[in-house]
Amino acid sequence: SGCSSSIVMFRPHHFSRAVSRGLVTNKSLLRPSNATQISNATQMKSNHRFFSDDSEVPAVELPEIDDLKLELEMSLDNFKTTISPLGSSNVISQFENITVIPYGPGSNCSLSSVAQITQKGTSEITLNLFDSSTLQDVSKSIQTNKTITETLGSLNPSCNDSAGEITIKLPAQNSERKSKLLSLVKSSHQKYVKSVREHRKVFMDQCKNSVKDGTSKDEGKRREKEGEGVVKESQKLGDKVLEEKIVEID
Repeated sequence: SGCSSSIVMFRPHHFSRAVSRGLVTNKSLLRPSNATQISNATQMKSNHRFFSDDSEVPAVELPEIDDLKLELEMSLDNFKTTISPLGSSNVISQFENITVIPYGPGSNCSLSSVAQITQKGTSEITLNLFDSSTLQDVSKSIQTNKTITETLGSLNPSCNDSAGEITIKLPAQNSERKSKLLSLVKSSHQKYVKSVREHRKVFMDQCKNSVKDGTSKDEGKRREKEGEGVVKESQKLGDKVLEEKIVEID
């Protein structure tokens, strides 16, 4: 008949704007990729900030100080937990959470869940197994545990099969071991410092993006200054934890 129909295609970043203005009326003329977006058009519109140039840009809020504090506190707690057993006279804490494989592959669990751990002075650890049949597997797990070998050196557990008991003689705190412990502590501190820097970068980038999105520069600067204060305080706390642990090991 000489009549022809045309299909109007929109670029993805223009499509939601066309829907919100009522320019798209016939959904059947659209490709599936465009039609899928129609159901979300209203919600997308409510989640956007409109500017005088009639463009739509996702709103970027200023980051919350409390969120930054929480993230830094978690990083500090992780640092403390990692170095806590290093050089400590309470060696039990180094054994409790090491992973053992008492019943072969796939039976991974903590040492404290398969044995009662007792420390005798600073020179010996005794493990009383709840199931004596796991004795050899638990002993092997301890000997090959990376954390234990790094902090205490190579251990040679003595096994008493009939009693279901493992005795571990602890190495003396010599200069070589102290040096190894200090190296581990400082390495953990560097990881903590890196974590703080990463959290700071994310916070500052979000402040800058929020200003680009319409937040006033003064508000953005104030929030950046607040964030800097929180970061510096966290760094001081981390440095203090490091200094205290170095004194403890020496």
